[in-house]
Amino acid sequence: MMPPKIARAFTLLTLLCSACSLAPAYHRPEVSTPAQFGDQTVFAQAQPADTFPKGAWWKIYTDSTLDQLEQQVDSNQDLKAALSRLQQAQSALKAQRATLFPTVYLGAGAQEIKTSRHRATYFPVVPTHYADNLLTADVSYEPDVFGRLSNEVSYTQQQMEASRADLAALQLTIQAELAADYFTLQSLQQQQRKLTALVADEDQYLQMTQSLYQNGASPEADVDEADVVLQNARSQQQEIELQAQTLLHAIALLLGRPATGFRLQTLDAEPTPWMGTSLPSKLLERRPDIASAERQIEAANAAVGVAKAAYFPQFMLTAQGGYESSQLGNLISVPSELWSLGASAMVAVFDAGQRQALTEQSRQRYDETVANYRETVLVAYREVEDNLTAISQLNQEYAAQKRALQSAQRAAAQAKLNYQGGGASYLTVVVAQTQVLQAEQAVSTLQSRRMTASVLLAKALGGGYSESK
Repeated sequence: MMPPKIARAFTLLTLLCSACSLAPAYHRPEVSTPAQFGDQTVFAQAQPADTFPKGAWWKIYTDSTLDQLEQQVDSNQDLKAALSRLQQAQSALKAQRATLFPTVYLGAGAQEIKTSRHRATYFPVVPTHYADNLLTADVSYEPDVFGRLSNEVSYTQQQMEASRADLAALQLTIQAELAADYFTLQSLQQQQRKLTALVADEDQYLQMTQSLYQNGASPEADVDEADVVLQNARSQQQEIELQAQTLLHAIALLLGRPATGFRLQTLDAEPTPWMGTSLPSKLLERRPDIASAERQIEAANAAVGVAKAAYFPQFMLTAQGGYESSQLGNLISVPSELWSLGASAMVAVFDAGQRQALTEQSRQRYDETVANYRETVLVAYREVEDNLTAISQLNQEYAAQKRALQSAQRAAAQAKLNYQGGGASYLTVVVAQTQVLQAEQAVSTLQSRRMTASVLLAKALGGGYSESK
């Protein structure tokens, strides 16, 4: 155990060495931003709020099946890998913080020693065979006089926070991708049901045309044309099935499950794309990629302080105290005490410009992170504007296409009646049915695009938004 007077002296030296940081004072970079989202609420300078609880943002779509799927995202393997990276960063931070405190070693040893009588320093009065028992405590401490250690801790902490934000960004990306895939699958499965009904109708119509032909009431060309429509519908049905299966496999991967045997039935509904009634600028503060970019700036700022500290001396305090005796019986006693106390300082006087180069590199790295941050913020504004515009335009396209589909359906029904009554050729029916099929595909595609744009808008706002907040 260290003698009390050594412990007091070591503590005094430690307190005298107060740290000062050489890192520049951190200021959040300003970003030139528009006054508002189109005609939405005025913007404000974003500040990281990625740790704010976002909740189940996908519930804005009120789809119970989607809700169940989103709750399984934690099984995604990319997400698990990102979680491991965060845990590594947390462990690195704990290790770095430990450098701010003294390191203490306790040692104990016992030896039986026999020295040579022929050694140069031999004296007859000095025994050549003896025991040596040792009990010591060694303390070493580097005073953080110029803030090198504290800036290294700050750097590691900001890297850890950036890893946390990267994890949140990946989670949000996976959630949004899952939601977009789900709504696209929902649209495809609705197309499948319509095509199945269409194939059944066209099969019956082909049989009717064949019957008319056999009875001499219809030319053979009508049978061929009816078969063309039927086979085209079946071909389209197979193509939609292929797209749906591909999406099912993608969803299985997002959930960390094997694609083989994975099945999913979406709700038979036509959801309305969400675009919010008002979009406060603070929502962008929840974007984890913006938070990660800013924390990289803070880390780079701390790294500048670490580089500048290399120009100043590095101090080290050491102390040792304990007991040493040839007899175990009197090991813990005043005569057996031993101690030492020391201090050292070291500074490079010539390094061929290495410190200057490293300092310049750290400042250039800081400038890079500032540019990356500003680019991330500008991309966030662009994504919000893109998807707001997309939803608005797609809503108009969708409404127009729905009217076109209704008109095509009425025209097809009338063409069939005219054909059955002998007032039109079957070619008129074929053209009308083709127009219905094309209109249905266009409606389905526009619905899928509307929902994808809505999901991307929620993602662009960082998730976590609902009308009740």
